[in-house]
Amino acid sequence: MFTTFDRYLLKRYFHVFIIGFIATYGLYVVFDGFTNIDGFQVGVKDDSSTSLLWLMLEFYLYQSSIFFDMVSPILTVLAGVVVFSLMVRHGELNPILSAGIPTYRLAIPLAFATITVNCFIVANQELLIPRIADKVQAERGDLGTSSQFVEPVYDFSTRIMINGQEMLLTEKKMVNAEFVLSKPTVHDFVTVKSGAAYYQSQTSETPGRWLLKNASPRYDELEIAEFAKEMILPGDEPQDIFIVSDVGCDQLCNRNTSSLISTPELIARINNPSFSDLSIRKQTMDLHFRLTRPFMNLIAVMMSIPFVLRKESRSQILNIAFCAFVMGGLFAINQCFFFMGTTRLISPDQAAWFPVITCGTLAAWFSNRVWT
Repeated sequence: MFTTFDRYLLKRYFHVFIIGFIATYGLYVVFDGFTNIDGFQVGVKDDSSTSLLWLMLEFYLYQSSIFFDMVSPILTVLAGVVVFSLMVRHGELNPILSAGIPTYRLAIPLAFATITVNCFIVANQELLIPRIADKVQAERGDLGTSSQFVEPVYDFSTRIMINGQEMLLTEKKMVNAEFVLSKPTVHDFVTVKSGAAYYQSQTSETPGRWLLKNASPRYDELEIAEFAKEMILPGDEPQDIFIVSDVGCDQLCNRNTSSLISTPELIARINNPSFSDLSIRKQTMDLHFRLTRPFMNLIAVMMSIPFVLRKESRSQILNIAFCAFVMGGLFAINQCFFFMGTTRLISPDQAAWFPVITCGTLAAWFSNRVWT
């Protein structure tokens, strides 16, 4: 059970964390809102200030989830540093040490607070962000369509190149879609065009597939090989065509960004034979870094303690500056291993887990420097 002083530290920690998040996000909203005010005015139909403010409120409410995912690791460490710095400034540490209580006993409530924040980060990543991914990617003036530019993708499992003009994520619709069929699927290279293609997710009865409305050429005009008739099917209407593919809407725009999908969806992407080895390697690295992020947050908080409460120094400003320098070193180590994983010098799992081992070892090494 937590003592009264533990609850005091927890209250101070979460107070600093929440105020820090509100302050930083408020600064971002003010700067971004005034910079892109013209984009919001495009979506206002009645030209009233109330409608404009409501549109901005709705947009930044969705964006707060992404912002929380980005700044929470930094605020986690910053809140721990502020808590210990205030203890030293207010003279609260000396009575505790005089009573024979070790300094690292005070780290227990901070570790608990860090784990709690990590739970919120995971819940935000796994439950909230995937549900609002289309809203997060929407334009400032129009949250209803969430249109995105289409990045051409080659489906390695079906040997079909998929391209289009733009993607409407909310409707799962691709405008001016083009599906390039190659040998031996068809007799010769054919580009099937459609003004609107809709993606239908996989169900227990049907695989994931695209519905091409008013396709040109028509299904009966295609010379389809016998084995390919299971992935190129006639639609309900004479001019419609079904093309089976695991490449969905999210893979056709911002496919190198995995922060908008949940971990099960990310694992499904990795196991998807439709993607290239380079794309799968990037997704694998993202998966491992997602798994190691809670450990890195906790290690960073634990490592900040011996530098904020250094036994050799009583200058708190110097201690905080030294701690910031060390945190920058941890970030550099993480980015160094990430670069080596990207350039194939080491495997993706090594690129993600070696920083945890290295930084954890350093945290244990510097633990004897704490003020006791």
